[in-house]
Amino acid sequence: MHTDEYEISLSRELAVCKSAIRKIKEFFAIMERKHNKTTAQFIEEYDSGKLTDGRDDYEPWRNNYESLKRWKDLQRQYEEAFRMMKI
Repeated sequence: MHTDEYEISLSRELAVCKSAIRKIKEFFAIMERKHNKTTAQFIEEYDSGKLTDGRDDYEPWRNNYESLKRWKDLQRQYEEAFRMMKI
């Protein structure tokens, strides 16, 4: 059993997730243009130690990559909770 308040809260949290994911993807687009490589290429090079010049924006790029995975996981959890409410 669920209440309207539960559904409203889930909707709000899901909107927060989607907004965070959108902002991270916008950040990726900026970084990809700036460095002329995809985020996947950057992560591969960063993790393998090929990027040694230590640019100031590498850490935020890497951290946002990890954050994106957590936000997407949270989004899946909220979407699953919605599906369960509909059963």
